[in-house]
Amino acid sequence: MYSAAPSGMDHVDMEGDIRGEGGRGRTQPWRVHRPQDKWGRNPGIGVRRPLDHFLDPSSIAVVGPSPRGNIGTVILENLLEMRARGALRAEVHAVNPRYGSCAGVPCEPDLPRAELAIIAVPPSLSVDYLRRAASLGYSAAIVVSGGFEEVGGPSLRDIMPELGGMRVLGPNTLGVVDSTTGMFAIFLPRRKGGAESLPDLRPGGVVLVAQSGGLSASLYDWLTSSGPGLRALISLGNAVDVGAAECVEHFADDPRTSVILLYLERTPNGRALMDAVRLARDRGKDVVALLGGVTPTGRRATSSHTASLLSSARVAREALRQAGAYVAADLEDALDSAKAASLLRSDPGDSIAVLTNSGGAGVLATDALSALGLSVPDLSSSPALSSLRSSGALSQLSSIANPVDVTGSASDADFVAAYGALMEEPSVGGVLLIPTHYPPGITEDLPRRISGLSRKPTVVVEVGDSELSRRVRALYDSLGLPSYPSPERAARALRALRWLRSNPGTWTVGRAARGGLEAAVRGWLWPDLVGALASLGFDVPDWSWIASPGDWPDGLYPAVLKVHAPSLTHKTEAGAVIVGIRDARDMEDAVRRLAPIAASASGRLYAQRMVRGVELRVGLVKDPDFGCVVDVGLGGVITEIIGDHSARVAPVTELEAREMLSELRLRPLLEGYRGMPKADLGRLARAISALSDAACSPAISEFEVNPLMVDGDRLWAVDARASAVDNRAAPAKGM
Repeated sequence: MYSAAPSGMDHVDMEGDIRGEGGRGRTQPWRVHRPQDKWGRNPGIGVRRPLDHFLDPSSIAVVGPSPRGNIGTVILENLLEMRARGALRAEVHAVNPRYGSCAGVPCEPDLPRAELAIIAVPPSLSVDYLRRAASLGYSAAIVVSGGFEEVGGPSLRDIMPELGGMRVLGPNTLGVVDSTTGMFAIFLPRRKGGAESLPDLRPGGVVLVAQSGGLSASLYDWLTSSGPGLRALISLGNAVDVGAAECVEHFADDPRTSVILLYLERTPNGRALMDAVRLARDRGKDVVALLGGVTPTGRRATSSHTASLLSSARVAREALRQAGAYVAADLEDALDSAKAASLLRSDPGDSIAVLTNSGGAGVLATDALSALGLSVPDLSSSPALSSLRSSGALSQLSSIANPVDVTGSASDADFVAAYGALMEEPSVGGVLLIPTHYPPGITEDLPRRISGLSRKPTVVVEVGDSELSRRVRALYDSLGLPSYPSPERAARALRALRWLRSNPGTWTVGRAARGGLEAAVRGWLWPDLVGALASLGFDVPDWSWIASPGDWPDGLYPAVLKVHAPSLTHKTEAGAVIVGIRDARDMEDAVRRLAPIAASASGRLYAQRMVRGVELRVGLVKDPDFGCVVDVGLGGVITEIIGDHSARVAPVTELEAREMLSELRLRPLLEGYRGMPKADLGRLARAISALSDAACSPAISEFEVNPLMVDGDRLWAVDARASAVDNRAAPAKGM
């Protein structure tokens, strides 16, 4: 019925265990009739979104299972178990020409006609099976195997054009899980050594998209055991075709998804990912991202301060935040944030009440909240809480100042009364609840009573690892109140929730720069860029070429003398700049000192009038994943040491530029610190926005103004440099 299996298959004896035995095997596939799908269509009829072929296929062919056991066998067994439970309706085929059956179903000698192929054989055979699947009209393939171009093996990217539009997930992927369709196509067994290895699939609102297969398994474990449950899992692997952006966009329209949790180690097609994240946020989904490989082990060797400050990881973090994703600090933060965002849909605000029966835990919670920038307001004058104490509903030993400490003698009724009062307190937006279960007055009925009153975002702390502690946490979780084993983790979850509810993202889908600045560029150093700088809204100090000391007017002191030479990237380090020139005599001395440096570098001298102000730096570079990136921070020669800067993917709006300025530690200097002139932040933001738009050009790879002296309403561009794409020669004069 079908042509022979891919050549070379008879001689492979490894994990795939497909060696062929002269056509041994049954030609009739193991089939179970599938009725119309959930849209009332016959399988294969109608338009489906690309990822539906992976998550809800009508039929699946698993290539490579063996009765001796291998990863293909585990995938097959997982799928058959979901069919036996009635969760998966897809037809499941086993493909292996060596065996007649595997896992209780017939093995077919070659690919049957199906919608999805799951390929778990060595790389060379995987390529053959991909081509065969494409020729049979398969819609999609999951390549589980590793050992491709990442380790010098065959390249799947090279054969993608041959596959006729068939979509590929992987290679080197754990697989996929979908809690609504029963798809459980991963190569990890449910049980190992007589113990549960992977928990049963528990539906929830969190979608996990991850580039690491091993970490995917651990996150699945947490989400389905102590976490909020799983909507779907997609392990991207090497992502030769299906990538993170497409996955985010797919689930942006999914009504069962509340949170998309990303683990990414690289971000190719970064702008597409930003567009997808912003789309998801606009559709009411929260996005939590955890980035791996963030240590700056090797920053690019570039010529500008801006480029040396911006590692790819830093750019990715800022880009995802700009699109509206909460970027977690670590794995624990990512999981805790996803849990809070999944269970709590409203905004806790900045003002949090701590309710506890443990004074020490309350103090730790207060410290953690304050350190994270959240407010813990004094509630000692709260009418509702004061009334509880005066009426005897709360003990006179209790404290209502915040933390609200009902003491270790409290009962369920005390907590319920105090919690109800906090629901009415207008100065409180959210609650951090610490009802330690140890005192005799606290029962397992408390979570249900608290849940019945809850109208404000509430996170719960249950410290301890006893059986009852774990049971209490699980009960609060089941009631929609996320629980954590420490005050610090609960505080951080509230902070993440606050960030998500107040930061939908400023990025706009499809944003692009106009470019065009190269038309005003006459070279790549400051004297050649003055026209471009002025066109962007910066001020240019008085300046002149200097051939002799008399070329500088007497009325323009104090002055600075500099060497203009393309080979002198950083003039200060080269000793090619002299500042504080007070008069003609100083100028004569400065010219005498710098003239030999200029001559040796085939350059010339120019002078500027000295200006004052807060020293900033504004720069634009091109990131390989996200394209143009604008960065603002402390200027001068120590900018890389201090590291005070803020970045965004360009072009940025005026509002985004003002946000960047507000993130700087030097911000008080711009706001009139100790009598300094207040900067015109609106004008400064407009100039930053203009630079980010115009300098983002195919002809320009870097553009930096450093230092930019901000003095009230003046934006003095004291020095600047630019670089051409591919190190082109400087533009000709008069360009």
